[in-house]
Amino acid sequence: MSAWLAGEVRRAIELAATPGDDENDPRLAKIWHARLLTRVRELPEATRVLDELSTSYDVTDDAGVSAALTTCRAEFALASGDAGSAFAEANVGLGLAEGAGAYALLPDLHVVLALSAVRQSATSTGLRFARNLGDDALLGRTAHMRGQCVWAVAQAFEADGGPACVSHLVERLISDDQLTQELLASQPAAAAWLVRLARSMGDERLAFKCVVRAESFIVKSWGFRSPYAAALHAKGLFEKNPDKLRAACELYPDGWASASAAEDLAQTWSSLRLGRDRAAEQLKRAAAGYERAGAARDLARVASKLRELGVRSGRVRRPMRCDGHRTGSLTDTEFAVANLVSQGLTNAQVGRQLYISAHTVAFHLKKIFRKMEVSSRVELARTWVDVTSDQRTVG
Repeated sequence: MSAWLAGEVRRAIELAATPGDDENDPRLAKIWHARLLTRVRELPEATRVLDELSTSYDVTDDAGVSAALTTCRAEFALASGDAGSAFAEANVGLGLAEGAGAYALLPDLHVVLALSAVRQSATSTGLRFARNLGDDALLGRTAHMRGQCVWAVAQAFEADGGPACVSHLVERLISDDQLTQELLASQPAAAAWLVRLARSMGDERLAFKCVVRAESFIVKSWGFRSPYAAALHAKGLFEKNPDKLRAACELYPDGWASASAAEDLAQTWSSLRLGRDRAAEQLKRAAAGYERAGAARDLARVASKLRELGVRSGRVRRPMRCDGHRTGSLTDTEFAVANLVSQGLTNAQVGRQLYISAHTVAFHLKKIFRKMEVSSRVELARTWVDVTSDQRTVG
């Protein structure tokens, strides 16, 4: 843990792979090893460690081990680009961790739940779990993952209120060396997100500082693809360098991160006026990646950019599944609007989430009311099933 928090990624993983003494549970050691491999996106190796665990040990006879393993699986699903499975696993993990008294796992699970919910355009759910991270911090549970916690909170609040409302968090994440090291070790693609946010704040100095941090982190994580891809992504975004962004797309083992780099590559080509067709091709690539990852919010944003280019993007993935009656007749866009309105969002807030105008939201809402046979937003909300309370899987 000390090595990991110091940003010594390779050293931390080597220590995690070393057999411990007889006083420690070898199952927990192997789970921790798999979690570190997952964080640097060495997913085949993490799978091998988990397979070895399941064939060599009984992992069902101890509640704490079961909770830790479920937490690992939730993180693995998110890193693999499956936000739906990540949310479902983490939701189960919450019950297991609380039942076992393994409260140190709660921040890890709340991070996965917040990030996966935001990706699926379930902003109110993401905010709820982000607020839980505040409680975790007050109780002293987040010491080993403060960077990830701040980033998850920033993502949830940025999705709800835009970049301006998280400027203080972005500045803190980039300026605090310890926060940055832990975050980049566990969520390499965060570097480009921070550069993007710093730029939206008009702070080029802060954006450049993040690029420098991402590049210096390569030295401590040499040999792992994901941190190197993340540094290329951050620098390519800062420099508007298509070659570096293209290389990041190819290097990322994380499908969601690769889609993010493809989206930034399309934006760079557009800003440099290097061709509408090139930009559209990369946006389609990003859309496909986001759809595979279940990232409905990101997919909606890319669909909006494609519409601006006059390109039809095809189906938009539905966010968190709803089993309410008469939803089958809704189009994908209507479903997304209804899902967000049922969470209490205004037309303007829904528009920001789906990258359409408030007027367009109102137009869709009229059709939703007719199809759902309801007459108000309150009535619509009553018919809409809350998947998180029923612990259903994600669509």
